[in-house]
Amino acid sequence: MNRSSSRLVIVTAVLISASFTGSAFAQAAAAVITKSFNPAVVTLNGTSIATITVTNPNAALPLTNVQFSDTMPAGIDLITQTGGTCSTPATGGGMFSINPGTETFSSTSSVLAGGQSCTITVSVHGIAIGTHINTTSQVTSGNAPPGTAASAPLTVIAAGDTPTLSAWMLMTLGAMLAVAAAVKLRT
Repeated sequence: MNRSSSRLVIVTAVLISASFTGSAFAQAAAAVITKSFNPAVVTLNGTSIATITVTNPNAALPLTNVQFSDTMPAGIDLITQTGGTCSTPATGGGMFSINPGTETFSSTSSVLAGGQSCTITVSVHGIAIGTHINTTSQVTSGNAPPGTAASAPLTVIAAGDTPTLSAWMLMTLGAMLAVAAAVKLRT
């Protein structure tokens, strides 16, 4: 084999190796987590349902060991889980843990298929008047970087109060604070 043939073989081997390396070890995009309260405004000691949704944005790559946790802030009392699919056989099994005494819950999905979403819903009570911002942990997985946390406001008003312009402004401020917190967490 002459010298130029040897170089051609080496260059070809490097190019083939690089093309396999690039596709075989491509890292999955981070899971996306969102959170909301329904209703977003309750009277003192009123009930709302918090919904947390985790989505795998990768069309073909499954995410493994997808986890997040959530701790309610002062002013929101965690009651119980009302539903969800994040720890079901559809997501490869997993675990859901709730501890109302410490106002925390967490979820682990063994596998979240490409493009798949799962949800967790929990019942909460608004126990202090005001706007309370609830922020989840980052969502993590075994084969992707951590995703950003999610935030949502729950506004608690006095019984018999109907929102006035100032109350609506307070709710708007709460929503803007939640967005600002989410943006700050991303940076």
